[in-house]
Amino acid sequence: MTDAERTPDTDRYAYSRAALARLVLSFEQKQLAVQAAAGVPTDDAYATPGSLVTEAQQLVQLAREVLTRSVIYERTKGTSWEEIGEALGITRQSAHERFKAAWDEWELSLVEPFEKDEDWPIPSMRIHEAAYEPTRTGRQLDQWVRETLPAYRNQEHPVSGHLRPLSTVEEMNQVLAAISHLHSSGAGPAERAAVYERKATLLDRIAVEDSQPAAAEQAAEARARAVQLRAEAEEGRA
Repeated sequence: MTDAERTPDTDRYAYSRAALARLVLSFEQKQLAVQAAAGVPTDDAYATPGSLVTEAQQLVQLAREVLTRSVIYERTKGTSWEEIGEALGITRQSAHERFKAAWDEWELSLVEPFEKDEDWPIPSMRIHEAAYEPTRTGRQLDQWVRETLPAYRNQEHPVSGHLRPLSTVEEMNQVLAAISHLHSSGAGPAERAAVYERKATLLDRIAVEDSQPAAAEQAAEARARAVQLRAEAEEGRA
């Protein structure tokens, strides 16, 4: 897929759910590492009473987020709650009760990346930023790892290069699920147009890779639908 085909509205559909969960975990691990490293220098001339304790508490909160994201990634890979409980030294039920809400929120965010607020006109982002723009996140993490960890200095893609790939069929299933959800949720024409454009690109690929003329016809139909939706969006802004 070319960069021109990647937009924040459709980028995540080109990644498996396991890849998205791993990117989020990597992102949070980097956040923790950067925050922890900032406390290594011993120049405390401007430190206020209790500030180092506050910084340590922030590290604990970041570490908890890393733990939560690791559980989500493990669940995405198929790790059972029993196995997660064993790793934490707790029961299956305790692990499930502790992390189920975070897991449910993650699952919801993949199909409903934004949530509406009655007191605010602009929807807030439910999905993690790393999962919303995985290509950009992967590149940034690749660069950070190369610059920070000597063992990976000569690897071009130490983060993004090891993510589980997504097959064309899996990607199409995700796009079709997104189209269904956007229709039922009353999403605007511009948002729906972006997904139809992604569908057209996938059908073009199927037409070439699998020699299916019918896929090319379906791609043309999806692209025409996208054009129609773009026109509706323009009319709405007029």
